[in-house]
Amino acid sequence: MSYAPHVTDLDLLREFEPVLRFNEAELFLPADVAAYVRSCSLWEREADGSDRQLAGVGDLNLDALAQMGREHASRTMHLRYVHDPLTRREYRHWRKEGHLRHIPHSNRFARVGVAARLIDALFRVSLMFRGRVPRGAVAAGEVTYREEIASGDHPYYGRVHHEAGWTILTYWFFYCMNDWRSSFHGINDHEADWENVILYLSPGDDGVLAPRWVAFSSHDGEGDALRRRVDDPDLEWVGSHVVAYPGAGSHSHSPSRCDELVRVDPPVIGGFLKGFRKVWGAIFPWTRDSTLEDGFSIPFVDYHRGDGVSIGPEGDRPWQPVAIDDDTPWVRDFRGRWGLDTRDRFGGESAPTGPKYERNGIDRVRWEDPLTWAGMQKVDPDPAAAARAVKTRSAQVVARVAEIDAEVAIERTDARSEMVTAHAMTGDSATAALAEGRRTDVLAREERISTLRAERRALEAELDALSIAETQGLPPEGPRAHLGEEIPVEPEVAESHVRQRVLRIWAAVSTPVLLAVIIWLLLGHVSDYYWTGVLGGIALIIGFEALARGRLLSAFFTTMTFFIGVGIVIGLLQEWRITLSILLLIGALVLLWQNVRELRTS
Repeated sequence: MSYAPHVTDLDLLREFEPVLRFNEAELFLPADVAAYVRSCSLWEREADGSDRQLAGVGDLNLDALAQMGREHASRTMHLRYVHDPLTRREYRHWRKEGHLRHIPHSNRFARVGVAARLIDALFRVSLMFRGRVPRGAVAAGEVTYREEIASGDHPYYGRVHHEAGWTILTYWFFYCMNDWRSSFHGINDHEADWENVILYLSPGDDGVLAPRWVAFSSHDGEGDALRRRVDDPDLEWVGSHVVAYPGAGSHSHSPSRCDELVRVDPPVIGGFLKGFRKVWGAIFPWTRDSTLEDGFSIPFVDYHRGDGVSIGPEGDRPWQPVAIDDDTPWVRDFRGRWGLDTRDRFGGESAPTGPKYERNGIDRVRWEDPLTWAGMQKVDPDPAAAARAVKTRSAQVVARVAEIDAEVAIERTDARSEMVTAHAMTGDSATAALAEGRRTDVLAREERISTLRAERRALEAELDALSIAETQGLPPEGPRAHLGEEIPVEPEVAESHVRQRVLRIWAAVSTPVLLAVIIWLLLGHVSDYYWTGVLGGIALIIGFEALARGRLLSAFFTTMTFFIGVGIVIGLLQEWRITLSILLLIGALVLLWQNVRELRTS
């Protein structure tokens, strides 16, 4: 992993290019943007909201796209990849030909609560009223990709960036479509997809440039959770090449093989749900690690199985590297969307913009500031910088302690002087009232001294830790310390085949059962068995959900706590004296029992 000054950016990108291992069911692999653009038309948004075609299929190349971007810089533009979605008959024929392959043993609903399944159903209904990629578009896009694009190379678009002592290698991958919703029951579909992997390199003591951290793009995520230290046990390496696992259809990256459960709060009630979870966890603490806490989020699964094509060193297919930067014309000049703009109010069904720009036209964070994007601003690229930082901080602490001692001495002297003055003024009737003000000033000085002494104690403790670090070195920090996971998480115990089957069946029928209970709540009031049906339906849903997940005891305690709480509230509203007396009697008996135990043990 060496780096010499004469090595070009392209050489450096090749030396550390990642390996991508895709799912066997993946329809779209990294594609050549030039071939994609040739298959697209270009449109601009008119003032009245209509779209006007600027270029037809076959009229565009990357240079022409950049020129259009310059000429229409003030207008909203988008490419269009799929022009004629397959009809229902064509779509069925396409599926019969075997082009759409499903993920085996996949059932996202078996991993979340029944409330999440209901919210998911409402989310699906909302697609009818939003701008979305039409039915058959993915199939049509796959046909174009397979016949006109897939036979070409698999390029990555690499950028080398130097900032704050880091050498940053960004590998951009372009996909003709994101088909997460249509093909794999995800959250969205859209034409075009840009994803990336970033390596952060710095020289060691020997001056050799080497990777220190790797960050993987994951949907719209930002921050520490995106990155892994190079010695993280989750990471796989093929020589100097890190391995990433793109999600089926979503192309979101994972550093390891897994079926990742992604929970998305509905946009309209996201804030309410966060508060609800906190209250629920405080009332029912035994449910904090269960799906009850997350039960109102919409569940989606990202499949990172890596059982398909592998692209990169020692893989099934090689990379074709293409270096890009701020001066690459098609990167710099085209700010429009790289696919159909469906005008989805939530944005998920509309195509993204290119690697440099956000949808509002400003630079992407991961392009302009890749350090902030992965929480790297606080990480020093120099391994020896920590020792220097310890010495610098020790000197600052010593200086501050001396300042505090001087401030305390002054405050103490002034407090004593003002206390004597206040005492003297108390003996004179003319100044007795003023003495109270002096005593108040003395109390304020005492509080100031107390605050300074508390700060000094904290600094002394910090100085002790810094002194140990200076002599013995910093304590070892695990590769997952930035994630709050010093100890590797143990894998979950696999559920039995019987329970998996029960979960899958119950997941399929639970939402219709819940809807039936809701219908009974709305219309069943005319029946003499109204409350019997309500309570029976709720008990059926809670009981089967808990039984299928092996949480019957937790559900029992939660239900009992809920009904006891409701009973107490009703009792206080109707017969508050009797209810309060019963609660006080229970409290007296508990207190008596504890006191007797204390007497016996003493």
